[in-house]
Amino acid sequence: MHKIGIIDLGSNTTRLIVMAYEPGRCFRLTDEVSEVVRLAEGAGATSRLRPEPIRRAVTALRMFESFCHGTGVEQIIAVGTSAIREAVNQEEFWSALHHATTLNLRIISAQEEAYYGYLGATNALGLRHGFTFDTGGGSTQVVAVANRRPAESYSVQAGVVRFTERYVRSDPISKGDLRALRDAARSAFTSLDWLRADPAHTLAGMGGTVRTLARIDQKTRAYPIDRLHGYVLSREGLAACLEQLARKSRRERAQIPGLKEERADVTLAGAVIIEQLMDKGGFQQLSVSGQGVREGLFYAHFLAGADPPMLDDSRGFSILNLARLSHYEEAHCQKVAAISLSLFDQLIPLHGYGPWERELLGYAATIHDVGVAVGYYDHHKHSEYLVHNATLLGFSHREIAILGALVRNHRKGFSDLSLYAPVLQPDDGARVARLSALLRLAEYLERSKSQVVRAVRVTIGESVRVTVEAAGDASIEIWDTNRRAGLFRKAFDKDIEIVAG
Repeated sequence: MHKIGIIDLGSNTTRLIVMAYEPGRCFRLTDEVSEVVRLAEGAGATSRLRPEPIRRAVTALRMFESFCHGTGVEQIIAVGTSAIREAVNQEEFWSALHHATTLNLRIISAQEEAYYGYLGATNALGLRHGFTFDTGGGSTQVVAVANRRPAESYSVQAGVVRFTERYVRSDPISKGDLRALRDAARSAFTSLDWLRADPAHTLAGMGGTVRTLARIDQKTRAYPIDRLHGYVLSREGLAACLEQLARKSRRERAQIPGLKEERADVTLAGAVIIEQLMDKGGFQQLSVSGQGVREGLFYAHFLAGADPPMLDDSRGFSILNLARLSHYEEAHCQKVAAISLSLFDQLIPLHGYGPWERELLGYAATIHDVGVAVGYYDHHKHSEYLVHNATLLGFSHREIAILGALVRNHRKGFSDLSLYAPVLQPDDGARVARLSALLRLAEYLERSKSQVVRAVRVTIGESVRVTVEAAGDASIEIWDTNRRAGLFRKAFDKDIEIVAG
């Protein structure tokens, strides 16, 4: 696989991600390093970068470049955003950078920054219609998305470092400072007339502040899934975070679960900026994107030639991506999926489920054995772990919990769903049991991994009869499937018999 490093030098933080990939086929994040450099610190209205922030930034970039060279990275893409873009003394930065590194760092425009953020978030969340925003250290970018394409773009100098330095002069923040901070954030979005909430539109947020607020909210709620990507942060949850941040001193904020110490001073300003952005558009919630500018730059490289560089089907691609990275047995998994979906379709009179459940069952069948990459014994448990920790794009946390349970249940037993009750619906227990039963039947009908079973015919009466059409001797498959049919009997409250055709 190829390896590429992508560096984003922001006003607050500089980050490196390393991706291993096969062009257009699969990819995985192999490393991520970040360093708070506060490049915009003290720049103020003069937009003059100070020597110490320049030194911190260049030191981090030199470290990142050395790391890439030492780990087999073949190509480095490095970009700088608002702090350098606006600096009146860029030559001082360039001189220090070129003296310490060989990086070819490119300053991207506000429009490009918004575009790459849109690419990252839209691919990651499977966003079709809505808005993306990225609140960084120096600025905020907003993009309107229509049919997966960028329709409008807006950039404003409202960033967490810039606003903290300008408006937060008291600790804890005074009512007057908080009022001035809110007024400034409100004014920043006054002309953003096309930002309007709609039931069919998603507001997707990127950046360290959004992730920090989401993590605080998760800790407050004792949220069961340790995953920020795809997390839904409500307007009420944001308000609770903001109230907690506003009444505490910087030292006290550093003790808030989910808040990193290096963000204790700037997160309040970021929360206010996001609050005013949501209120401007009338949004009651936002979805957190774990991918942004850096991943957008990667997608532009990974999907070179596509316009825009967008995955046709983020969900389907990420399932195949996980399967391919885990070196899955394609023919076996395709057969398990085919049998599972055939059983699903023929048993609709019993379960009454629709396209959404069918889609999840097909995905679970494709990745049910990915845990074998960790080890054969208990591989169903390893599969569940990988589902919860893989880069699965476009899935809600409820869907992640269901997929994890399905792959966990494909061999034996039944997973305890009580841990995930906060993200599940009341009838999801029955839903998982029935879909798991179908996946388990399909797995054992493909027991020898030889695709001997060509088709299944279901007859529904007082009991269920599954007639197996085989291309050879399927006696082992039929015998073992009958032994493993207990979950089906319990989930559907019907007896079942698998017989040769």
